[in-house]
Amino acid sequence: MRKFVVIITLLYVAAVAATLGYLSDWFREELALGESVIATTLALSAIAAVIVAVIAYWKDNEWLAVVLVAIILGSGWYVGKTHHKAYGEWFPSFAPKEVESSGTAKLSANGQDISYRLELHNPGTVTHREYLVVTRGGKDQRIRLPVFEEARSGYVSPKSPNDWIVLHPTENTDVFRAETGRFLFVRRSFRVNLRTGEAAALAVKSEY
Repeated sequence: MRKFVVIITLLYVAAVAATLGYLSDWFREELALGESVIATTLALSAIAAVIVAVIAYWKDNEWLAVVLVAIILGSGWYVGKTHHKAYGEWFPSFAPKEVESSGTAKLSANGQDISYRLELHNPGTVTHREYLVVTRGGKDQRIRLPVFEEARSGYVSPKSPNDWIVLHPTENTDVFRAETGRFLFVRRSFRVNLRTGEAAALAVKSEY
């Protein structure tokens, strides 16, 4: 019984760690609302599973082993249900990333020269992510822009970078306004802070 408790706990903790890493791009990003609910559930269930597993191992108690299995199955069911409701699929898909780029645009403002592009990762799928990649001072900076709120996004391949993304300077040399272009079938505007690496939605404009 003790061996079963150890094996199932280690497997579950490893699965939770892998899922949390995948959802957060290996802990480099903040999570969207649906992802944060999933992550919180998984983290709490992993902690509870470890606590119950330690007690079950110490006391060699079969009923606590049953409780451990119930925690794992129950959290798995809840996470699957939540993910299906938010994204239309039961669990995240660990598929290779498909990346499409707007191409590189250049901007000279406030005494600095920068280049930038918009990247669509896994467009049209539930694992989609959109990134603004800015090169300033020879260094690349990748900032997530939540351009598409749903997986069912529409876009046309760009003829020029401005078809997807346009960056406007502000009085602050670290802050820019990013607006989606005409070939993305949703109009959005963001305040992008290159110093902090944060992006905040300014407005949701009418769709085409």
